[in-house]
Amino acid sequence: MPNPFTIFIEKLSRAATKTWKQIKRVFKNKQPSDPFLRTVKIFSSHANGYVEFKMRLDTGCEIHNLITLQAVHKLHLFDNTTIHNESICTCLNGEQLMSMGTLILRWKGKRFRKIFTTIFHVINGDSLPWDVILGAEAIREYSILKFAGFGGARPILPKKSREKKAYLTTRKREHNEKAATNDAKVDADIKAKEEAARQTKSNTDGFSSGSPGVNRS
Repeated sequence: MPNPFTIFIEKLSRAATKTWKQIKRVFKNKQPSDPFLRTVKIFSSHANGYVEFKMRLDTGCEIHNLITLQAVHKLHLFDNTTIHNESICTCLNGEQLMSMGTLILRWKGKRFRKIFTTIFHVINGDSLPWDVILGAEAIREYSILKFAGFGGARPILPKKSREKKAYLTTRKREHNEKAATNDAKVDADIKAKEEAARQTKSNTDGFSSGSPGVNRS
């Protein structure tokens, strides 16, 4: 016959496990997602299609796009890499970041069909929270932060207060008034110069017609 105490302990244990899972689910849902870390799919014919990776959108990385050597091995594309070991930047700790070579990859976001073709530098990086970095130049070129399918959106400009609107209206009116005054001054200067030129020409013509003739006897 089952021991009542044992049955009670088992029920209590199952209830505690269920409660703990619910608590973890609640806190997991409340954790803010990283808007600059996205899941992308990179194409590889050697891997039978697209493979998912974590891409970091790094607006502070001005020129280069990076992919880890581990991701390249996962794509079975190391043989497609153009090898040229070189330093591509200096890290915050003063160390040089070395590129093993470059690789041209086709990739897309997880939830849209638009395909991008990008050159990536292959770097050695273990235990990183990302597999790929997309730099600022590519982000601007592809308008990634405005691309709705990639989680982006057009920037929402802040609303202007009444005081700000009144100030801008006054500044615009003053600018227009100054521009009109300047245009009028320029027109007056041009007319004055034209009048002076006509007067000079008139005096020159009068002097020529009033000059005594030359005898050629």
